[in-house]
Formats: sequence, C-alpha cells, structure tokens
Amino acid sequence: MWAKLSSLILSSKGETMNPQVEYERCSSQRSFTPIEIGKQRAEQKIKGYFSLAKVEIDKALRAEEDVLTSEAVKHYKAARMVLEEGLSVCRSLPGMHMSDITSLYNEKMLKWSNEVNQRLQVLSHHEVQARVLSANLTARSSAKPRQLSKFRSFSASRSSDLETSSERGVSSTKGIDTKLAAIIENEILDRSPAVSWDSIAGLEKAKQTLMEMVILPIKRRDLFVGLRKPARGLLLFGPPGNGKTMLAKAVASESSATFFCISASSLTSKWVGEGEKLMRTLFAVARARQPSVIFIDEIDSIMSTRSSNEHDASRRLKSEFLVQFDGVMSNEDDHVVVMGATNRPEEIDDAVRRRLVKRIYVPLPGFSTRVDLLRKLIKGNSYSLSQGDLEDIAQLTDGYSGSDIRALCQEAAMIPIRELGSRVNTVKADQVRSLKYTDFEQAMRSIRPSISKSQLQHFERWNESFGSN
Repeated sequence: MWAKLSSLILSSKGETMNPQVEYERCSSQRSFTPIEIGKQRAEQKIKGYFSLAKVEIDKALRAEEDVLTSEAVKHYKAARMVLEEGLSVCRSLPGMHMSDITSLYNEKMLKWSNEVNQRLQVLSHHEVQARVLSANLTARSSAKPRQLSKFRSFSASRSSDLETSSERGVSSTKGIDTKLAAIIENEILDRSPAVSWDSIAGLEKAKQTLMEMVILPIKRRDLFVGLRKPARGLLLFGPPGNGKTMLAKAVASESSATFFCISASSLTSKWVGEGEKLMRTLFAVARARQPSVIFIDEIDSIMSTRSSNEHDASRRLKSEFLVQFDGVMSNEDDHVVVMGATNRPEEIDDAVRRRLVKRIYVPLPGFSTRVDLLRKLIKGNSYSLSQGDLEDIAQLTDGYSGSDIRALCQEAAMIPIRELGSRVNTVKADQVRSLKYTDFEQAMRSIRPSISKSQLQHFERWNESFGSN
C-alpha cells in the first residue's frame, strides 16, 4: 500500500495540470464569459488543496522511510484534513463551474484520500503494538518478582509460569527503543507453519536434539536444571535442500515458545549504529517473551568470520551478537535458544561457532529416508507403485537431496498430463492415469542431483572437526 501511494505521488509529478498557463495563453485571443471565469477560479482553488495535500503526503512517505511512525501519522492526518476540505469544496461547486481539470483533481484527491486512510489504519496498528510492548517491558522492569506473571499477557498459552528476578527484568529492558522493538515484533512468527515432526523424513538426531533443547525444557522445567540445563545455541549445517528450514518450522509448530524468524534484512539498516541496536532489541524482546527461539536462516550472511578489512557496521553487529548471547548482560536462567542454519559452516566466525554448542550435520537422505520421503510425497496422488518399486527408485536416487527428490516426483507427476495432449482441456481429473515406475525413470533424465561429491566430502570433513554427530 505504501508503494502504491508513492507511485500515485510520483505519477502526479509528471503531469502538467496548470490552468493558469492555459488561461494566460488564451486570454490574448478572446475574452472570457462569467461562467468561464468561475471555472478558472474553481480550478485554481482546487489545485491549491491538491498541492497542499501532496506536500503533506511527501513528508509522510519520507517519515515512513526513516521509521518515524508518529511523524508519518501526523502528516497523513494533515493530508487527510486537506483532502477532505478540498473534496468538500468540489462537491459544493455549481455544475457550470466544473471543468475537466477540476474533475481530474477531484478524482486524484479521492484516490489519495482512500490510500491515506488505509495507511493510517496500518500505522495506528503498529503504534498500538509498540505501546503494548513498551508497557510490558516497563512493567517487567518495575514490578516485584511475585507480580511478574500478570504482565505476561503475551505468553498466557504457556502451561507453567516462569520464575525470574526483577534484576533480570531491568537488565533486559534497559535502554530499549519502542520503535525498534516494534520492528522486531514484526519478525515473530504469528501463525503455525503446520509442519510436524512426522512430516519430516529421517533426521532423527536433529529431532532429538531439538526436543532436548526446546520442547522438553518447556514441558518439564523441573527436570532440566543444573547440568541438564539445555544448550542455548544450535547450528544446523549441511548441503542445501535437506530439511534444515523444515526443522525450524517444526519447532515453531510443536513448541509453545515465541518464534523469531530472522534474516539479514531484519538486522541491517542504512543508519549508522542502528544494526547493533536492533540486535540488542532482538535479545531484549526475546527475553521478555521467553521461552523463545531465535532462528537465523543463512546465518553465515551476517555472522561470517571477522577480518581487518570488513565494514565497521558489520563488525559491530557481530560483536553485539556475541555480547548479548553470553556477555556480561546475559543471564544463565534465560530460556532463549538461538538456532542457525547454513550451507557454508566454514565461513562462520570462530566465536559464534563456539556459542552454537550443538552443531548438527543434516546430510543427504539415506536409503530408508528416501523410501519414506517418496511415500510421503506420492501420498494423496493416484499411483501404481509397489513397495519394491519405491525401493528401486530410492536406489536410483542415491546422491539426491530432499528437494531433488521432491522435484523428481513433481516432474514424474507431470508426464501423464503431457500425454493427454489437446485433451487436457476436457478430460476429467479421475481419468488421468496413475503414476508408474517408468514415469520416474523418464523424470530422472531431466532431474539430476544438485550436490557434487566434492561438496559432500567438504561437509563431512567439517563435521568430523566441529560437528556434534
């Protein structure tokens, strides 16, 4: 919607709607009647409202670019008031004073008025979220330990109340900008991805580790204390397309923890110093909403090895991550788990790697996993494949990743459709023939493995040196 409003503003700049120029050009040729003079005055008056509204909307758009929500709301309200007054003047004009130019101004102001009202609704919703978060953070910092539970409205679904100290509440909320907190709030996954453990074939080691780190400590907090306290950092690494992100989705679905889905765009900013402030705010909001999981996809993009010639902003961002993870301001009782996923584990900084204690290798699917994956993928489709056929296909797909096998099944499923030719427009769905073994053989001619043996050897060597498998 913001882009649409910007485009309307930009499009108006290229149009020439200056009735005064036309008036001066024609005045030397003929004299005007009273009706024409009334039209010219109406055009000039409506143009004034149009120009004033455009100035206010320009200011509001710039404020939105700078994440100054309250400033943007102020200018949008001013633009709305000008537009309403201009439209009211248009409605009160006599029909004889309405010209094509006045009608064009009126049409544009109507469009702008609708767009401005919609932007105000969106921004007011963001402001409410920011105020609620600010109130929760302030309450945590000022409340006594026995009063903390009533301020946790955002975690009412949890079965057990988390005991904490007022000192931790103060340290986690001190110096937090509510505008930055609102940005971080937008990264919370507010709906379940509907991915369960059973929908992921294989990867038993990774599933068990995630159960021990996230799911079980929430359900049985009394058991996971002392030496059984779960690790706070987990790294999923391996060749692409084998279920690393699917595991994160399963955690979001199966656990009652607050799930933050973070990427490089979530923590970078054009303003100097704002990137590290966003990182600090991320951990502060995660502590306020604990138990929580911070999932950083492609973590190597923001936590690569530090070097002397890298940009200063990137270096400060990494330093802030290390400080917030287990620096002086961190607390061992915080139940905040950081999950990272990467295809390039060797590029991760040494200090970051040390903090991600559990480093789980997500390899290519084995034979039994491929059979299970094939069975899950063809489920719900019409097929004529025996258990032996599935095992033969699994043998032929040695070296395929999970995404490669999915692409293979999709390609095989298209072959019966292509055989229909021109009948595809009239045939009924139940008349399409079922999948056969030969369809997969044909599909393998176009769908090849995406991972080379040298890449696999590289991941295996890194796993031998640093992995937890």
